[in-house]
Amino acid sequence: MYTIKEVSVKFDVTYDTLRYYEQIGLLPPIGRNSQGQREYSDGDIEELNKVMHLRKLGATITECKDFMTLLGNGKMDAKDYDNGIEFLHQLDINLDKRISEIQEQKEFLQRKTDHLESEKNKLKNLQK
Repeated sequence: MYTIKEVSVKFDVTYDTLRYYEQIGLLPPIGRNSQGQREYSDGDIEELNKVMHLRKLGATITECKDFMTLLGNGKMDAKDYDNGIEFLHQLDINLDKRISEIQEQKEFLQRKTDHLESEKNKLKNLQK
């Protein structure tokens, strides 16, 4: 069992976020100890891990809820699988776009760093 503090640290989220995810049904109801404090089970941690990955991939809260509901549905048909696959495929496309944008930013930083290094070296050579 894990305390809310341990879970908060593990996933780098606030207590309020954890409570909110539980309140809106994104997480199942979290068990409580005899003092009424939340105790997260390994299963709760697995569910939260899925949610956190989806959020980091850019999924909205609504999309996370829909996908988690789909995963929790024991009676999935071919259309459900298609919807899930399409959703993950769209997240993958969006991630590729973000990776490309980050790579462009890294290249920009490298060009600027190289330029500053060059100008600094010119200045040093003039001072000799």
